Amino acid sequence: MVKELYKNIMQRLPAALILVICLFGILYLQNIILILSIIFAVGLLLIKEWLMLSESKIDFKQIIFFVTLIMLPIFFGASFLELSIGITSLFWFAYSICLILKITSSYISFQNNYLGAFLVMGFLYGLIYLILFSEFIGINKYFLLFVILFNTILADVGAYIVGSSIGKTPLFKEISPNKTIEGFVGGVGFVLIFLSVIYFYNFIQLDLIIAALLSLPFAFIGDYFESQLKRDKSIKDSGSLIPGHGGIWDRLDSHIAVVPIFMLITNLII
Repeated sequence: MVKELYKNIMQRLPAALILVICLFGILYLQNIILILSIIFAVGLLLIKEWLMLSESKIDFKQIIFFVTLIMLPIFFGASFLELSIGITSLFWFAYSICLILKITSSYISFQNNYLGAFLVMGFLYGLIYLILFSEFIGINKYFLLFVILFNTILADVGAYIVGSSIGKTPLFKEISPNKTIEGFVGGVGFVLIFLSVIYFYNFIQLDLIIAALLSLPFAFIGDYFESQLKRDKSIKDSGSLIPGHGGIWDRLDSHIAVVPIFMLITNLII
């Protein structure tokens, strides 16, 4: 098992390091145009990957729905982004309850292109709202964005390492029997260590630490959401864009849930 774990980590590590370095470098530059361009490119890749996995044909109503989601923030600005973040967060709260109660729905499927567009745009809106409209006293918002994204990466890494090493108790066996309670605790532990360090050195305030911790469980919710989609379609990965990690949905599923939740919490408590 140790050899297999080491092999899997070595397969994932190069791409993961490249992604983290690129993320840190892009945010360090603090170039709004560059960051927004990357956000839009990521959104298009997410939509493209969803449509490739969907067997539902694109019709005129879906195009109108997608175009409407793009146009509304242009006309209504921050107020629409806040509304969208709230609605997207409600979805993730509702899905988490359904997950715990083992309630299933045919709407949670790659077949539902409306759902894919809605969740992707909610994720993008959260990022755009943070970059363009949010202000935090005593902290650089680009550093905060790094913290949010890095937290979910750490949660995933911690859950994988601990779960693969000592995990025995599945959390939601019907959806993903390989994801365990031990892995969940390990992921939370990795994030707690990181947040404790940056708080100790006064890089971040306590209220943002609280917001980060409250939104952290949704990293696992987002992961289970995509696992359910893939299980229903009987596929292992959403794609092969990122070596060792699969598709872009495989890499960003946790972020897609965490970002709007984090922005909602910060709007409520800060």
